[in-house]
Amino acid sequence: MNTEAYKKDFSSIGIRMLISTAVILLLQIGTQSVTLTLFPQWQDNFTLLLVVTMVPLYVLGFPFSFFMMRNKDVPSIEKHTMTAGQLVVAFLMCFGIMIAGNLIGLGVTKVISLIKGAPVQNALLNVVTGGSLWVTAIFTVLCAPVFEEILFRKLICDKVIKYGEGCAVVLSGLIFGLFHMNFNQFFYAFFLGCFFAFVYVKTGNLKYTILLHMIINFFGSVLGGIILTLDQTKPYAIVISVLYSLCVYGMAIAGIVLLVVKHHALTLAPGEIVIEKGQRFRATILNTGMVLYCLVLLGIMLAQAFLF
Repeated sequence: MNTEAYKKDFSSIGIRMLISTAVILLLQIGTQSVTLTLFPQWQDNFTLLLVVTMVPLYVLGFPFSFFMMRNKDVPSIEKHTMTAGQLVVAFLMCFGIMIAGNLIGLGVTKVISLIKGAPVQNALLNVVTGGSLWVTAIFTVLCAPVFEEILFRKLICDKVIKYGEGCAVVLSGLIFGLFHMNFNQFFYAFFLGCFFAFVYVKTGNLKYTILLHMIINFFGSVLGGIILTLDQTKPYAIVISVLYSLCVYGMAIAGIVLLVVKHHALTLAPGEIVIEKGQRFRATILNTGMVLYCLVLLGIMLAQAFLF
């Protein structure tokens, strides 16, 4: 195979993901539009709107994406077991990565806010504070980790692992980050996606990434949502918020320290197909499919940031 053949392989992934994303958006927008036309009184009920938006995603959208990204004749990743201690270390690393990525995202959205002269709408904040926490927990803690790990880790990593673990890790993280379609989530989703992909290619076992994903989403969406809904004029709410912040940033600092201390263990093995240096970015990203996927989703992110 040559560089042009590699480009076709990665372009196919980009095109399939772009089609999958378009179908998901059409399903969500279409279902919500029809629902609000039939039941306009639901306009201000965020819980019902969340259900109407998320059910098509998990019932139809992700299954369609699984079909589009299905793998044929791909090499199986060798399976390894993680100890409880390794899982705790991985969890702390996830927290450090998430907080660092979130701070970068906040910085970027702050700059955009200054340019546009108005705050950038935070879609995630609306989700965790706008409706029922139980409903939010079902979608963000139970559904999202399972469906997203199947698509962005297993199906994508299995498809490109032949090009090396590094390729699988970066591509999985990039596609996952862009899929969130907003600057508030892109950076930490990209970094976490890369880390989840690292865990997957090293263990060959999706249950570990699903578990880590569930715990991270629980802390961010459920516990974080509870904290945000507390009446901060009450002394008990202030104490709880401070303790939560200390816990979160304490774990994040521990995770970053562990990443620095254990960086030598975060090695990535080459694949059976080695793309020559100087050609890797061109082959994996600078191809029709991946360029279209990146540009379209980046365009949506910019529109979401500057127009809403």
